[in-house]
Amino acid sequence: MILAGLVLAGIALRVWSMARANWMIDGDEATFGLMARHILHGERPVFLYGQPYMGSLQAYLGAVFFAIFGMSRTAFKAVTFIEFIAFAASVYLLARRVAGSRAAVIATAFVALPPVYVLSATARLWGPLLDAMTLGNLILLLAIDEAYPPSVFPPRRRWVRYLLMGVFAGFGFWLHGQIATYVAAAAIILVLHDKRVLIRPGLIAAAVVGFAVGAAPVLEFARTHEYTTFHHLLGIGAERQHGDYVDVAKFFFRVNLPRVLGVANAWAPLPYWLKLLGAVAIAALVIAVIVQRRAGFLDWLRLSLRRGQPIDALFLFCAVVTLSFIFSAFGDLALQFQSFDATGRYAIPLVSAVPIILAVGILQVERWVRALGWALGALILAVSLAGYVTAPPEQVWQSAYWRNLPPSSTELVAALDELGVDAVWMNHWAGKPLMFDTEERIAAADYYDLAIGHGIDRLPAATARVHASPRPAYVFTTDQTDLPIEDWLKAHGIGYDKRVVPGYVVIYPHERVDPAEVVDFLGYDW
Repeated sequence: MILAGLVLAGIALRVWSMARANWMIDGDEATFGLMARHILHGERPVFLYGQPYMGSLQAYLGAVFFAIFGMSRTAFKAVTFIEFIAFAASVYLLARRVAGSRAAVIATAFVALPPVYVLSATARLWGPLLDAMTLGNLILLLAIDEAYPPSVFPPRRRWVRYLLMGVFAGFGFWLHGQIATYVAAAAIILVLHDKRVLIRPGLIAAAVVGFAVGAAPVLEFARTHEYTTFHHLLGIGAERQHGDYVDVAKFFFRVNLPRVLGVANAWAPLPYWLKLLGAVAIAALVIAVIVQRRAGFLDWLRLSLRRGQPIDALFLFCAVVTLSFIFSAFGDLALQFQSFDATGRYAIPLVSAVPIILAVGILQVERWVRALGWALGALILAVSLAGYVTAPPEQVWQSAYWRNLPPSSTELVAALDELGVDAVWMNHWAGKPLMFDTEERIAAADYYDLAIGHGIDRLPAATARVHASPRPAYVFTTDQTDLPIEDWLKAHGIGYDKRVVPGYVVIYPHERVDPAEVVDFLGYDW
């Protein structure tokens, strides 16, 4: 009953936050939504359009919802509720195996009511990160069950566990690259438990077969596309100066980690005293667990799990996530693009372990000082929920890469329909949501991004439609009423119609205007 209440509270929080922003979907989400529409018309994409990685699971789930409820923002966003329920269930199962039912309920509460930054990153349809994290939790659960007695499977059935880990790893490999952090942590646990596991052919074979089954979409795509997926993965790294690692680590601990823990807000500052209280409460609970588990941690130095307990594995996982961020190409992004949040989502897998560690900390402190543990837990939740009050809802759901999307396109669609426009040149971050809202009745393409920015043309059919249109309009996402392109049109004696609606300006020339001629008046910002 308590678990059902927590899940309902989590869904209610997500509905409330999304509804405040008019169920905003950004450009990446709209692309997945359009893929879902295409699936209903017979397409079968394996990955996000235009790239050989990031599985299209969310598009297939969206197609199911569209088939049942029709195509809308609300129906598409409802996919995230299913993802949340699955993730919460996986955390509950992992926490129960690690620390018992009481800790599992507490951990589920932290998952259901997360910091606003975590909710924004995990309740989007911009890539199946949360789905991969759910599979990752199951991988950790199986690895912990293998390494720490008592085990669910009898010794003769160990191969079943390895087979399942392989299936989950393979399916996660299709979905999102962050599955690698879970696999790495699980592999370390398994090797520390049984150093001869690498020479046990039956177990290794079970894991490989399972991986092949789970990764079947990737392997088939790779076979028919010259193995571009693996080329991408092998080439993702770049040479870096060793000094960069220190700078990346500073960025991770100063920016990304506080946001994931809820003691910093990406969109509005929290009062310093509130952040301090939250940080102290989190630190106290984590330290309580570390003090209680110090013997198990010392055994790591001996490459042993002899005095280990399952909770130790979650600290190991947190270390793997942190190190993978610092030493991978993700860290490069943190330093190269500090003007926007290019890397925060790569710290989100910590949410698989941190709620469980905090739950264990609450119960440990409760044994020392009655009621103090619960007070610290309540304080952490209060600080997290305070972020929802201070953060502007329309900013919470903006893309990390482009933050100018108006909450609604209703008046824009009405203005375009009045003018008889069915093709527009406009920024793709706003153009794809427009196509989603009109179910592609209006085609949009971003000439500036394609010609100047050399961006990925994820919807080439729409781009072809705009190019082929006898008289496409130009749409700018701005509240500025007088635009430079108007002076150019007047100077060339070209008449035009103009409509100004909240967040947008429509310029509809009376004759075709080649976007190459006015590219100087286009741009990334609008």
